[in-house]
Amino acid sequence: MNQGTNKYLVVTGICCFRVDALTPFQAVEALKERIHNRGRLPQHLTDPDIGMSLVEALHEGRLNFIVMDEERTLLLGGEYKGNYEDQVSRRLADSLRDMLSENLYYQTDYRTA
Repeated sequence: MNQGTNKYLVVTGICCFRVDALTPFQAVEALKERIHNRGRLPQHLTDPDIGMSLVEALHEGRLNFIVMDEERTLLLGGEYKGNYEDQVSRRLADSLRDMLSENLYYQTDYRTA
């Protein structure tokens, strides 16, 4: 880990990734870059954590992302339909509901559904 970076968990779909970055926004960008790079690998090379379904979903604009702290106690940001949110909206939380505990889900404002 580089000095000054933080450890985040970034969830998308049914996957959860540990990402080191300076900010939650940069954590999303780093994961998107990793997924994009997986798509550029030759067919016989793989990333054990990233399947081609994630690559396809990213390229088709179907991936949403939520960033939380490593202990899974705070929602720190996310991306919904390509738009970054500093505060996770209920609509974003709904899109990744299975990845969130009740406590995390109810940190979001129901008025942003």
